[in-house]
Amino acid sequence: MTYLPAAFKALWHQLPLLATSGVLVCTASALVLFLSPGMSPVTALLGAIVVAPVWAAVVATTDAVVRDDRGGVPELVRNLRKHALAGLAVGLVPGVVVAVGLFNWQLYSGPVYAVPLALSGCASVLLVLASCYAFSLRVTAGLRGKQLWFTALYLVARAPLVPLGVLALALVALLLGTSVTASLLLLAPGPVALFASAGTWTEKHALHR
Repeated sequence: MTYLPAAFKALWHQLPLLATSGVLVCTASALVLFLSPGMSPVTALLGAIVVAPVWAAVVATTDAVVRDDRGGVPELVRNLRKHALAGLAVGLVPGVVVAVGLFNWQLYSGPVYAVPLALSGCASVLLVLASCYAFSLRVTAGLRGKQLWFTALYLVARAPLVPLGVLALALVALLLGTSVTASLLLLAPGPVALFASAGTWTEKHALHR
């Protein structure tokens, strides 16, 4: 079973939801960059604290869209209240590890620092990829703690193209938004969340067949 057709259908039928999602995510991201410009450990932590709760609400809503053909702006608002803390808990795990990786990078001054930099860098990549699955697994499937991250990491090992595709879509939108028109940035978060939800539940369904 694949949920991709539902995601493509929602690109048109859920335009108000996608637009609102883009505004919320971009506003949260702009706040992070205003408080901590550039890429630093503080930026990574602020992103986890400010953006992750919003992203969890968006993902919970796009999960409902691709799985049950329901959603909309009112449900997104409800999910902001319902899943903010869960999003914070999910976001802090990769956020802290990425912050440690960036801190090690700033400290790097020779071969002695290569091992902690390599370890934190690899862990950061794995957890960022796993987070593409983890938000849906937490807010919709209800997984927590070790079970959540072991399942997300297993799905990364089983189907790495899903999180790689989600991150590639986000990166392309970011590049186009900074080089062509900033309005593309507002349009990107909703579709990214839709395809993250579709990919997660397609692989989760395949896992239990």
